[in-house]
Amino acid sequence: MPQLYLFVFALVATVILVSRRIFLLNRSEKEDFKKQVAAKVEANRKLLQNEGPEHFKEGHIKEMEGKRHDIVRFKDEMRHAEMAIAKKNLAEAKKYLIQAMSFADDELAVALKLARVYLESGDVKRAEALYRKLLEEDPENPEIYESLGRIMLKRKAYKEAIQAYVRAVELDDKDDQKFLALGKLYHLMMRYSVAAECFKRAAELRPREVNYLFLLADSCAADDDYENALFTYERILTIEPYNERAKASSQDVRLKIKELEAVFKSN
Repeated sequence: MPQLYLFVFALVATVILVSRRIFLLNRSEKEDFKKQVAAKVEANRKLLQNEGPEHFKEGHIKEMEGKRHDIVRFKDEMRHAEMAIAKKNLAEAKKYLIQAMSFADDELAVALKLARVYLESGDVKRAEALYRKLLEEDPENPEIYESLGRIMLKRKAYKEAIQAYVRAVELDDKDDQKFLALGKLYHLMMRYSVAAECFKRAAELRPREVNYLFLLADSCAADDDYENALFTYERILTIEPYNERAKASSQDVRLKIKELEAVFKSN
């Protein structure tokens, strides 16, 4: 029996010694592996330090070569797009502009042109979506607001159209066309005094534009502002002395003024 105990004890001791040796060997292998990895990392770091500037230069040269190719392609696509627009071939223009955007350094100018082509071709939904996206990138661009105003007008969303045009003239008060469009919207909404102010601003920018003066005079007359209406019709006659419409309208306004004066006298 004691011999059995001695045998078991020896067996357990042997197992413990073998296990410990295996553990020590595994730990040694792991440490060796870590040292090898660290050595490779350090070697790669030194290699990058020595070769980095050269790689950067080569990469920059390749990038510039690619850009030169892109610029050539961009100009070619834009040339075709402009020709298509001139010929009123808007479907072709869309295709070339979309292709040009992929080669452009600055996509904004191309996207604005594409949005206008969408609008002029009647693709109002895509035009609006693109203009609203562009507005996020360029929120101070009066042309975007003007175009959104045109879109809202097409949809008969007159209040939204007025808001867009108001913002457009706030950002650009030197464009008579924007004041003209806004004035027509206010006149459509029967806000004649505000419409007259818009037409007045447009006429100030183009003093000899008779159509603006007629719109101003008609708005004043619709607002019962006969004195300013008469003044404006007479101003038209100084530019075009034989303008029959201005003559007839001025006579009508004079009669209105006399009628009002008679009413006041009778009261």
